[in-house]
Amino acid sequence: MKRTLAVILLASLLVGVLAVGSAAEEEIVLRVSWWGSQGRHDRTLAVIELFESKYPHITIEPEFAGWENYWERIAAQAAGRNLPDVFQQDMQYLDLYGSRGMLLDLGPYVESGAFDTTHISDSELAGGMLNGKLLAINLGSNAMVGIYDPELFAQAGIEPPGPEWTWDDYLELGRTVVDKLGIHWATQFPGNFFHAFHHVLRQHGYPFYAPDGSGLGWDDDKLLEDFLALELQLYKEGVFASPALRDEISSVEEDLLVTRQAATAWAWSNQIVAMSLAADRPLGLITLPKAKDQVKEGLYIKPSMFFSVAESSPHKDAAVLFIDFFTNDVEANKILMAERGVPISSAVREALQPYLTEVQVQMFEYLDLASQHSSAIDPPEPAGHPEVNRTLDDLQSMVLHEEITPAEAAKRFRQEATRILRTR
Repeated sequence: MKRTLAVILLASLLVGVLAVGSAAEEEIVLRVSWWGSQGRHDRTLAVIELFESKYPHITIEPEFAGWENYWERIAAQAAGRNLPDVFQQDMQYLDLYGSRGMLLDLGPYVESGAFDTTHISDSELAGGMLNGKLLAINLGSNAMVGIYDPELFAQAGIEPPGPEWTWDDYLELGRTVVDKLGIHWATQFPGNFFHAFHHVLRQHGYPFYAPDGSGLGWDDDKLLEDFLALELQLYKEGVFASPALRDEISSVEEDLLVTRQAATAWAWSNQIVAMSLAADRPLGLITLPKAKDQVKEGLYIKPSMFFSVAESSPHKDAAVLFIDFFTNDVEANKILMAERGVPISSAVREALQPYLTEVQVQMFEYLDLASQHSSAIDPPEPAGHPEVNRTLDDLQSMVLHEEITPAEAAKRFRQEATRILRTR
């Protein structure tokens, strides 16, 4: 009888333990979303597989797309209150979603140690701060960069310019490439028109936006007029590709530098990895030009992108666990290999050194060089930025098609941007 009772009690205890274990290991499905090239997708999926092997009770449901389609999808998901648990975030959209209460404050997770910052400096986290809250974790640091083809430069008799070259040099080297090789110098300005003009504004001591986001940060429309006029000139001389040709490019693999239709491409430093892979040949890195009369450096070190957690996520702890793994796990980062930018963890950076390819060494070294020719980053763009940016793009297109003059475009931009920002 005692033996039977003991067996029953033991069985009951085992059932209890199993129940507790089941509760602790609740099956979780976590939606994770990002944009990027095929190379980024492949690396991220491999890290997800590694994460799932370590945490078998968590299944990751991946969602990924190209840049443009990605933000359209995120906007639709936000409107439907169906944001992914974890989604890749860009600085220009941080205010848009953060100011609407859609992003989880990660500060308490840092304080508790759930997100480990032992080897991460406060400066690496600062880019994800908005109104005193940590709304995003930096996935890597980068800077704007010129990527060039050394072979094409040699054929044109061009030496790669150093950090002190100017916009006048930029124009002359572009003309040389057109004259000597019969191809374009570049597809367009660095990043896109916004990033290039922002760079120029910073060189003249102005932010793009006022500190409180209620208006523009500069008052001299001649700056925008002159830069639009320069782009029109570059297009007419064949230094830049035509708008029609630009519109045909939808992937890294189709970039004019990759297809040898241009000698340079203007991008973010982390993109050298994907671009070198697509080009399948050696590429080099140069800094952006300086203004002859600049008052400060236009370059800045930028979080390449972030991960944010949706405030609506039913699995916030698991979402933070995934970001911590993505950021701090050495084996995961041996797969990622700084494709999203130089890792923010000093321990990860040190661990990766023996495994870096020549291209990745270039990226690390360029960031060191850029940091010597940079000034502090501006605050995140205000919530109205996407609409302001679209307005700028539309007016730029009208200038290139000679539907309006650069002066008219500059005037209209100020009017429209001011209206947008005041109504946000």
